[in-house]
Amino acid sequence: MRMILETCCIVAWLGMLLVAGYVVAPILFAHLPKMTAGNIAGELFHYVSYTGMVATVCLWFSGCLKKGFKVYLSSFKSSCLLAAFLLMMINEWLITPVIVALKTKGVHILHQTLGGSFAAWHGASQIIYLLTAICGVLFMMAWAKELRS
Repeated sequence: MRMILETCCIVAWLGMLLVAGYVVAPILFAHLPKMTAGNIAGELFHYVSYTGMVATVCLWFSGCLKKGFKVYLSSFKSSCLLAAFLLMMINEWLITPVIVALKTKGVHILHQTLGGSFAAWHGASQIIYLLTAICGVLFMMAWAKELRS
């Protein structure tokens, strides 16, 4: 049963992450006006972030239950999950609010402190999104390797 739940978490998280970021968003921007596409993609990415955070927490706790807290905490899989979780939190709660503020001509403390253009913040968000995807794929590969052994 645990393996089925872990598989569902991985499929939901990585499936949404990769399809939303690398299939749906480019299609939206190719066929819709930029503002409309950006608004739809932004909403989609919120769902992806929260699904990913829930999935990584579930996968991490499952690993802790299976291997023991101390053993799992020092594992490669745990590191991938914790890094992905941290990256998703940074993107969702630090970077995205700055992007929204810049898009709506609002003010955000991080932008006032660090400066930067919309393109710079959006680029940082894209890099974090890619790093999250890499962490997820590395976790999935280690998880699948462990299943085979």
